[in-house]
Amino acid sequence: MTPEHFEVTYRPDNHWLHRKLDRKRYAQLLLYLVIGIFALTAAVAATWPYLEAIRLGYRVEELRLERDQLQKDIERYQLELSELTNPSSVERIARETYGLEPAGERVILESPDAPADGRPDPGSPEAR
Repeated sequence: MTPEHFEVTYRPDNHWLHRKLDRKRYAQLLLYLVIGIFALTAAVAATWPYLEAIRLGYRVEELRLERDQLQKDIERYQLELSELTNPSSVERIARETYGLEPAGERVILESPDAPADGRPDPGSPEAR
């Protein structure tokens, strides 16, 4: 029979055995840990400015688009202001919106309480 056909049925009792600590191995693992932390810190420190520059580039582009939109709004409001301060536009708005007429034209407003013949009421202060 070959050795690979044997089966171990006996389990040795090794609870009294204690593994000796290998201080050199722990020192070596600690050194690897420190080197790894240092390498990770260096990698983050090297890539941080690059990532920050990309983020700031996007922010600058957003602000540039916002500035362009605000400039368009300013131009639109200036055009609207010049249109509203134009004397002919002011007159048109006064006529259409408020029913006003220029000072030289006579406008007669009728009151619902006024008599039909146009004369003042004898009991009103205007008749005295």
